[in-house]
Amino acid sequence: MLLKLFIGISRFLFLLVVVTATVALGGYIAFLTYQTIFYIPSVNVPSVLSMEINNAQQVLHKTGLKMLVIDEPFFRESDNLFVVGQDPPPGTEIKKNRTVEVEVKETKVSNQVPDIIGKTTREAEELLAEKGYSFGDIAYSMHHQLTQGRIIAQNPNPGENIGSNGKVNILVSKGLY
Repeated sequence: MLLKLFIGISRFLFLLVVVTATVALGGYIAFLTYQTIFYIPSVNVPSVLSMEINNAQQVLHKTGLKMLVIDEPFFRESDNLFVVGQDPPPGTEIKKNRTVEVEVKETKVSNQVPDIIGKTTREAEELLAEKGYSFGDIAYSMHHQLTQGRIIAQNPNPGENIGSNGKVNILVSKGLY
């Protein structure tokens, strides 16, 4: 009788282990299937600041993003519209097929401050020099994404017309925090 009880308990434990393993394996397979079917890759938002609106749309489209113009000014078909602001900012990681909001203005590219956010100070200095600008005030701060020596912010903002002094103030990353 003790042998029959032992065999019964053994069968029950074996069945319990098999059922538990089957459910766990089924859950894992379901998870992998879901990840494969519904996975949406992330992309880094490119900078479209200072770009003509059609070029900006093409750059975003090639990255797998959509563009929405906010605060659209009244314009004629022949007007030259350039991106002066974007949200999310350049370098932000978002899922593909998301929308980047851009603000456009009719302006001339030649007078606009170039986008130096995310660049090293050396790259930014060269880019500004090409346009006839230079650094103004330089401040430093820790940053959550940009490594040491990368530019976090600038004033005037990218796409804005520069003041009479030709100086661009910058905030530079001291490293990650």
